[in-house]
Amino acid sequence: MRSVFYPRLVNGPFGDPALYIHLAHRGQALLFDCGELHTLTVRELLKVRAVFISHCHIDHLVGFDSLLRAFLYHDRNLQLFGPAGITDQLAGRLASYTWNLTAGFSFVLTIREWRGGRLEETVFRAQNGFTAEPQPGRDCADGLLYETPFCHVRADRLEHGDISSLAFCLEEPLHIAIHRDVLERRGFLPGPWLARFKDLVLQQASGTTLVTVPLVGAGTEEVFLAELAEEVASTERGMKVCYVTDASPTGPNLRKIVALATDAHLLVIEAVFAHQDLPRARLRNHLTARIAGCLGRLAGAMRLRVFHHSPRYLDRPELLAAEAHDAFTRETKKSS
Repeated sequence: MRSVFYPRLVNGPFGDPALYIHLAHRGQALLFDCGELHTLTVRELLKVRAVFISHCHIDHLVGFDSLLRAFLYHDRNLQLFGPAGITDQLAGRLASYTWNLTAGFSFVLTIREWRGGRLEETVFRAQNGFTAEPQPGRDCADGLLYETPFCHVRADRLEHGDISSLAFCLEEPLHIAIHRDVLERRGFLPGPWLARFKDLVLQQASGTTLVTVPLVGAGTEEVFLAELAEEVASTERGMKVCYVTDASPTGPNLRKIVALATDAHLLVIEAVFAHQDLPRARLRNHLTARIAGCLGRLAGAMRLRVFHHSPRYLDRPELLAAEAHDAFTRETKKSS
């Protein structure tokens, strides 16, 4: 399967949590948590269409101002999703600045906070000095926060001490693979038209829809969608990437993580402490590397990437990744 999600831990395994996922052929990206963002260029930041915040500890949200600064002068609508209470917290952040010169600005920030049963929405417009404008919410008991024809994001709530931390799952509804050899044989020139073609398939458009296909030798050809779908593409289960951080090592949490990450192509999960420090992990409401690896194995994830390491292990930077990998592959090793 050719990847359509390109994930990058912005600050590496020891830095602030922030997972930047580039969406192939879309010129778009999604951001999971918003720790320090200075290593991202303005060009990369402006590709972000939606931000998903697990909770509002400073290391997960300190980059919000950098994101706001990048978007402020642009005609964009940035969506931000988070747990209950995030709207008031970010409204306070916005109110801490003076906005007397933004009347002509068109940037809009839409914050949606998930309260379990409902997704509440508030709009903040630069031209209005980011005054809160509550909007009608919607029922969201299933945790489906964000949905486009080519991807969707679902959330579940985990315990992190006495607060909730959201875990997220990014999925491609259906993976559409393009047969490059057929394109070459037909003289079809690869390019942006393929993204439109895939969207039409995902939207179940009529097979008689005409698709304009550019040709290698110049010019274009009009081809029926059904003909293209049968000849140049095949479908399979879509890609799935799960993001889990700041979760107490409790039974209910572990079961939720396994359920959310079942059959994921990639599980990005915190591994804050070594398992020998499990009492500290319980005290601080975080997972150990061994638990993270075991969860990936139980979920049947294809790949595991751990992060959010405690600085106490900086003198042994490979320790937590090695411990998690050993737990993740333990069953395979025993059977080999």
